[in-house]
Amino acid sequence: MSLRSSLALLFLCLTALPLVATDIVWPTTMERSDFRTPQDYLQPTISGKTESALFGMVREDGKRFHEGIDIRPAKSNADGEPLDLVLAAMDGQVAYLNTNVNGPYGRYVVLHHAAAEIPVYTLYAHLAKIAPSLKPAQPVRRGTAIGLMGHTSAGASPITKERSHLHFEVGLILSTGFNRWYAAQPENKQSPNLHGLYNGQNLIGMDPMLILGQPKVDVLAALRSQPTALTVGLRTNQLPDFVHRYPVLARGEISRAAGWYVEFSWQGMPIRWTALEATSPQLPAGRWRLLEIDQAQRKRLIQRKMLGTDGRTPGELLTQNLEVLLSTTR
Repeated sequence: MSLRSSLALLFLCLTALPLVATDIVWPTTMERSDFRTPQDYLQPTISGKTESALFGMVREDGKRFHEGIDIRPAKSNADGEPLDLVLAAMDGQVAYLNTNVNGPYGRYVVLHHAAAEIPVYTLYAHLAKIAPSLKPAQPVRRGTAIGLMGHTSAGASPITKERSHLHFEVGLILSTGFNRWYAAQPENKQSPNLHGLYNGQNLIGMDPMLILGQPKVDVLAALRSQPTALTVGLRTNQLPDFVHRYPVLARGEISRAAGWYVEFSWQGMPIRWTALEATSPQLPAGRWRLLEIDQAQRKRLIQRKMLGTDGRTPGELLTQNLEVLLSTTR
């Protein structure tokens, strides 16, 4: 998303409120009413490019994906450390707490929002501190302080205090079979999964600006607003965990499904599932098959590795996500 479209989306959302929706708050103590430009709330990478703080293929000249947005601090102490509190964006409950600095997200919190129009998660990363009162499964009201903004990370490039920020994500969980899939990958034998289902490979995000510009939002409508970039046919008589978890994204005769026609957004989110009967020509001979590609989104699909470099064959990420999605149907 460009800087201009990001700002336009933010202010358009503020003036177009749905009648029935989930209440949203800005996830830090920064005053949202002070925003005039994206620079007012975004923290860029060391490149200094403001767009590098946005969602999408915004890192390393479009070569690296960023799953959320990075929100800068509004206040710092005399040593330059941020003073901004990090707030729960919606009503929900604590799904996961990572109190250790053992990965690129550093200390982070994941909340689950079961009462939203679709039960999304939100993720809050690089925290200096996590509120000591937080416990797994604890209910959390929107606006509750869950931590202190920081710059914790065990990634390849340290985050300096001058670039302290909140990395904020919103999205879905691919599968409860992720742990089994992860353990079966030969390349993971020397890298234990420290975060269970809340490993970043099992979380698929959407642009947080689809919800963050609004005091109320229909989260399902925001998720569905993402255009279809490619479609895949799956063959399975067992109900995928993703459909069980998010039945509102499925349509057709689920009880008679021999497989699924799945629509993916460009970043890899399976946004619509249509049940296929055994006679459907879209049902693949094997486990799955790439069906259609939106050529207008082809470049981003290649960059995201949803497609191979030829722009016609399945890419590494699409293959991985499908393996995870099917991990409970074997």
